[in-house]
Amino acid sequence: MKKKSNKLRRLENNRFSLFDSGDKCHYCPSKYNLTWHEIFSGKNRQNSMKYGLCLRLCLNCHRKLQEDYNFNSYWHIKGQQEFIEHYPDLDFLSIFRRNYLP
Repeated sequence: MKKKSNKLRRLENNRFSLFDSGDKCHYCPSKYNLTWHEIFSGKNRQNSMKYGLCLRLCLNCHRKLQEDYNFNSYWHIKGQQEFIEHYPDLDFLSIFRRNYLP
């Protein structure tokens, strides 16, 4: 099993969300088995963690919503809008390499 780099470990331990406080699931009132869902996955997962584009979800909601196309499309658009609002001096396209706005 591949070991995580110190940089990735630090990012994972310091995740935050621009969308909520992180003390309960974003979709249901559960406070049990909370996990982090990075809005932009794959090669942009670390950017999601770095810029707070993460959601707190309970394990059940995370399993149910993680692969849902409509859920991901909605949060890609919302994530880009929040990034632009919170980081006006940074260019979303140069960091994430894709425009999600319609």
